[in-house]
Amino acid sequence: MQAYIDYKRDCDAEILSPEAVQFEEFMAYLDVEHYLGLRGSDTWSPDGNETQILVKTLIGEILTERTPQKENIPSLYLAFARLLKPSDVVLTFNYDTLLERALDVEGIAYRLFPSRYQNVGNGQAEIDSSREEVVILKMHGSVDWFDRTQYDEIEETRLVRGLHPGHEHPVFSKTQELDLKPLTDGPRFSGDPLQRIYRVGNAAELYKSGPLFLATPLLLNPSPLKLVYSSIFQDFWKGLGRDGGLNFGMTIIGFSMPAQDEYLRQVIYRLVTNYQTKYWDDGFLEYRKTPLVMIDFRADEKSRRELLDRYRFIDLNKAVTHWEGLNEAALATLQAYA
Repeated sequence: MQAYIDYKRDCDAEILSPEAVQFEEFMAYLDVEHYLGLRGSDTWSPDGNETQILVKTLIGEILTERTPQKENIPSLYLAFARLLKPSDVVLTFNYDTLLERALDVEGIAYRLFPSRYQNVGNGQAEIDSSREEVVILKMHGSVDWFDRTQYDEIEETRLVRGLHPGHEHPVFSKTQELDLKPLTDGPRFSGDPLQRIYRVGNAAELYKSGPLFLATPLLLNPSPLKLVYSSIFQDFWKGLGRDGGLNFGMTIIGFSMPAQDEYLRQVIYRLVTNYQTKYWDDGFLEYRKTPLVMIDFRADEKSRRELLDRYRFIDLNKAVTHWEGLNEAALATLQAYA
């Protein structure tokens, strides 16, 4: 942090105390340093330099500690989970696992990747549509996701050297203890980075063991430069700019369009514009679209105007707003329109 404070002083004549540092700007400074390899051979790892890894691990640890266990999930969130249907796709920018836990409690099937395939080959794939599932795409990663790439590279090196496989690792050598499972299932294209991602079912146990610098959760740090690290999730984004036209319900819940995520405005603009223009008047076959639903907690008119200004591309004549946050009334609105 002191290096960043010195940088701001020398480049911008900005005198900062540690308490005055803008967190997202500091993370962007670290992202540039790591992504461009400015430290050369001192670059700590592909997951980030030391401070980036510290932040990711603490985000994972704190959110895992604070997320309610299945038996303590508030009834409101369970009711929200019950509203989700197999045709629904949830795009979330949250790192936590609350939604997955709520769906597990309610016995609602879901997957965490875009498409399941029956077979792949020659650059083509046949979609497996035999299962009814809610699709949840965690666009910025998750506290319980870990990338197996570095582990496998070490294993290959050990084999070349004639050593026994299975070196000690806080995640990948404890498959049963941590309830470790692949993020995807079924055949995938060769080189698909999603194949390298594994979910830790018992994340609380993992974080209790103190995995700092030994295993790093796969999430994009809260920085304006998330985009440069998002290639591993490219399959989540592919084609989103064409979506919305043939969707017949759409909801935005609690996303304030923050300045540090400016790139998301372009994505959400495309989704909303497609939704509110294509097939709006005449529908498609027997299907008609419902108004876009926006749910947020905005207690006064000023804060509502500020939010709507960031969403100025929304046609409010084709939308319904709810400003009391996610409550029972919000769920009733969702049930009526979404």
